Amino acid sequence: MTSTSPRPASPTEVRLRPSFSGSGQALAVLILLFCSAMFIVGGIADPASPGGIVFLVLGITGVIAFGLSLVVITGHLLGRRPLLVLDGTGVSVPAKWPLPRSRDRFLPWAEVASVCAWTDGVPGGKGLAHRLAFLPCEESPHARHTSGAEMLRVKTQGLPGVAVLRWNVPVLAGWTVPQDEVIKAVRALSDAPFEDRRIGLPKRRRVVRPKRK
Repeated sequence: MTSTSPRPASPTEVRLRPSFSGSGQALAVLILLFCSAMFIVGGIADPASPGGIVFLVLGITGVIAFGLSLVVITGHLLGRRPLLVLDGTGVSVPAKWPLPRSRDRFLPWAEVASVCAWTDGVPGGKGLAHRLAFLPCEESPHARHTSGAEMLRVKTQGLPGVAVLRWNVPVLAGWTVPQDEVIKAVRALSDAPFEDRRIGLPKRRRVVRPKRK
């Protein structure tokens, strides 16, 4: 079936805007990296002793682990690689830096059976997380990766398609494109049925203006 709704001329690219939380993570890892380097300095002072050997092992392990973590976090902050791309051909989930773009995931609209916006968490509780699930058709090759999707299967029950965890995109607070705008783009680009099962959304204030006499 061909959609009569207008297709967006340019793709919708969702990125994560820089935040204090991301910078805080980089600072915390940098501190741990410095502490690991101090362990190495302490171990070099007496490398033949048992304590010196332990310090060297812990220091070298920490420098490698925290050094790699710092590179990845810094790459996320500075690389500005999209988290989600929607265009006329389908849904793209770019690989996280530093993985090559050849590892990007792509799901054509023709293989999308339905789309569901849903909420993970207890209604009325804290920590509710909104997600956007693209359910591949049963005949799609993407429908084979069903492991770990038990909760997604429950949340999308009754919708056509297969619950696949890798096509369940978390909606983050720092998205550069508001989630309602992303949903609007999905509905404009895809003919697949869409269902909004989100809960805990803030209620819009209704402004009542006094009638003029």
